[in-house]
Amino acid sequence: MIRVLVVDDSPTTSELLIHILDADPEITVVGRAADGNQAIKMAQELSPDVITMDVVMPDMDGVEATRRIMSTTPVPIVVVTAHADSDEPRVAFEALKAGALEVVAKPVDMGQDNQGIWGQSLVLTVKAVAGVKF
Repeated sequence: MIRVLVVDDSPTTSELLIHILDADPEITVVGRAADGNQAIKMAQELSPDVITMDVVMPDMDGVEATRRIMSTTPVPIVVVTAHADSDEPRVAFEALKAGALEVVAKPVDMGQDNQGIWGQSLVLTVKAVAGVKF
């Protein structure tokens, strides 16, 4: 079973990610954090196999949280952000530089069709990085 910590300040997005990930029989979501500080604490407490990490959050952004998690309790991190495909390509670069293994763009339209296709891609990404050891 792949244990995932979901980190996103949006309750709606968090619930969607949890719904998508928990629907796969090989994945279980073990926690949800709403900011980078909570993510660091929960990564230490829960020892997840994978973390999905938003970038733009209050208190501490996802890039800094990724950097700190990777320096204390390294775990595969998949950044899930609306900024990956924007005019800010540095967001993806900074997340990868901080230690994230993959950057996944949140779809602009989360209609049922896009949600299913995007969700399948997210699940495959989480499964792919789950086996990475540090």
